[in-house]
Amino acid sequence: MAIVLLDNFLFWLLNIHPAVSIFLISLLVSILITFSIKLFTDQRLMKDLRNEMNELQKELKALKNNPKQMSKINSRFMETNMKYMSHSMRPTLFTFIPLILVFGWLNSHLGYAPILPNERFTISAHFEKGIQGILSLKPPVGVNVESNLDQDIINDQASWSMSAKEGEYLFNISFKNKTYSKDVIIGTDKLYAPVEKGFKKNVLFFSSPEENGLNKITVSNKQILIFSDVPVLKDIPWVSTWTWFGGYILFSLIFSMAFRKMFNVY
Repeated sequence: MAIVLLDNFLFWLLNIHPAVSIFLISLLVSILITFSIKLFTDQRLMKDLRNEMNELQKELKALKNNPKQMSKINSRFMETNMKYMSHSMRPTLFTFIPLILVFGWLNSHLGYAPILPNERFTISAHFEKGIQGILSLKPPVGVNVESNLDQDIINDQASWSMSAKEGEYLFNISFKNKTYSKDVIIGTDKLYAPVEKGFKKNVLFFSSPEENGLNKITVSNKQILIFSDVPVLKDIPWVSTWTWFGGYILFSLIFSMAFRKMFNVY
């Protein structure tokens, strides 16, 4: 339901340059966060805590040659900083879910370019090192597969090139009496299925190989680099490779600092 509402509210952003889209979304989110902080925190207390930390920092600089006194001041600074942080986290209760929804929407619309009707694309299966064997692709009706349906694992992967008309498709790959599925969306709208599907077994922070050694299946959607054709920015090597997330971080930092200063938010 929430994703549908976001589609209706934000879909027009997909018709403009992705860098402009991220600029506008960063602006809206920064406004939401700034006013949430102002409304849901005691700004007088926040200001007092900030001023106290600034004064303690000055004292720390002046006490470089007095380790014992410096330790006491540092303890006070840490205590004040913890109070400031705990108060500043309160607005997160109101902004966390909207942010997660917006990030999810951005990742599903502006992370990669869609696969267009009759455009050649590739599906690849990636394995643990040293796995050998033959995989068999079972394409759905309406897909023109240019490769052999049976592929050997070479350099730990097997790939198939193909094209298809507009629609949603489910591909099945058989290996060692087991079938693995991956969905693909073909269309002119800026919508695509996840470009990667993992098969490793994950438990908390640990992962182990799938029983047949299959790590993931990927689709060759092209990643959107939002500054790749923007004058000046495209000539900066590390900026020209940024995706929507890098652009969001850049713009939101600028907007956040500007709005905090403009509206005296502490």
